[in-house]
Amino acid sequence: MKKSVLAVRVFAVSALALSMAACSSLPKKAQTPIAMPNIDMDSQFEILDKDTVSTAEAPSVAVVRWQDFYTDPKLQALIELGLKNNKDLQSAVLAVQRARAQYQITDANTLPSVGVGGGATRSQTPADRNSSSGYNVNLAMSSYELDLWGKVASAKQAALYDYLGTNAARDAVQISLISSIAQGYVNLSYAMAQRQLALETLKTREHSLAITQKRYQAGIDARSSSLQAEASLESAKLSVYNADTSILQYRNALQLLLGAPIPTELVPDLAVDNITSQTLFSTGLPSELLYYRPDIVQAEYALKSAGANINVARAAYFPSISLAGNLGYSSSSLSNLLQSSAFGWSFGPSVNLPIFDAGLRRANYEVAQVAQQSALTAYEKAIQTAFKEVGDVLATRATLNQQLESQYKLQDNFQQTYRIAHARFRAGLDDYLNVLDAERSLFANQQSILALEQQKVVSQIQLYQTLGGGASLSAEQITEFNRQREAMRTAALTQVSADAAANATNTTESGVQITQPAPSETQP
Repeated sequence: MKKSVLAVRVFAVSALALSMAACSSLPKKAQTPIAMPNIDMDSQFEILDKDTVSTAEAPSVAVVRWQDFYTDPKLQALIELGLKNNKDLQSAVLAVQRARAQYQITDANTLPSVGVGGGATRSQTPADRNSSSGYNVNLAMSSYELDLWGKVASAKQAALYDYLGTNAARDAVQISLISSIAQGYVNLSYAMAQRQLALETLKTREHSLAITQKRYQAGIDARSSSLQAEASLESAKLSVYNADTSILQYRNALQLLLGAPIPTELVPDLAVDNITSQTLFSTGLPSELLYYRPDIVQAEYALKSAGANINVARAAYFPSISLAGNLGYSSSSLSNLLQSSAFGWSFGPSVNLPIFDAGLRRANYEVAQVAQQSALTAYEKAIQTAFKEVGDVLATRATLNQQLESQYKLQDNFQQTYRIAHARFRAGLDDYLNVLDAERSLFANQQSILALEQQKVVSQIQLYQTLGGGASLSAEQITEFNRQREAMRTAALTQVSADAAANATNTTESGVQITQPAPSETQP
């Protein structure tokens, strides 16, 4: 008994000596990096349109579930189809499952491994012609490392942050997918509206050509009027062909996102406009991006994981202390194997500390430090990119209403110009060229109105996306809600230390008043 106590004391003194020797060359603990992008987090977004607000009282529209944000039943069904069949999202989900399994593996390494074993041997030496046998059965604990320096816990923590980061990456894929499906739906709808407008214009141009040809044959007008009418007709045909191409391309793009053909009953109506539940879009405060943007959350977890890996590299400077034990029976005779006299046990610790490694541990530590600085840079870049994307959408929305107002005024002007040109033509004061010019100007204006209405609806989708709307908040994020809200207020998300981390995640129906000039009733 005294010998056992003495052995333990000798072991403890030896371990202490080795630890002190390791600490003498241990690098200083790295300073916790603070991510402070050169962006004002406390002020409101710069809003220039009347349909968007940014106040502390109104939360970000990102809090609205996509099922509640998008109210068009066809679009909702298409999104559901895409979430079920899209291959990119499926890959992201598999990545999450893989990261979860890896974390479970790391977690299992924090516990000792115990197993039952047994064996039989038969041996003979040259000097002894008689062979001997040996039998054993035991319950053994493999070498279990005591985590005195936090190495195993830090590795587990890094694996946890990798899993959470992968989960955030899946949310980013889902947000992008939902937004792309919604934009594809709107693009297809307005391509169909452009085609309808081109077809109506084509009919008008065909009627105009018939009039000019009869007037030329009657000797009333010069050949130039007929030539001009023919050119206008071909131009209208080109518009139809271009619209057909766009429709096919948008269909293909949407089908790729859905991972399945577009059901006939889910083809959008012409020029959809009211696809969201929002009439006033709230951006919230800039700091809220830190919580709702999954790419920022992913970058944050990568920063934390890098910090945990530094702790792993740092712990390599300390001695590795392991325990191993064995409990069982051993006998030279199988019949006597389970007798009490064959029972035995063994238990003992072991210490390992490389004395010379040619700078390997120092290099690993420096690699971990550089990885952390790289993660910090990526985190700050993610925040800056998020602000840029939101700013771009807000800039697009800033003058859309004014542009539409001007386009509608132009449409009224062109319609009056057409009526005057047509009246002067019927009175014999002008030739038909003025009528054709007025038709062309009106058609171009109507195309522009459709394009602006399309851009307005798409900007609503993009704003929801860039603010982080459309993700499924994970259990970890909900658990970490209070801590994240505090981080939004301070705008100083940091890589936490190992100790702190252990306690601490919308034609006419669209408002486009497009009217085609009535076919002329004038006879040559």
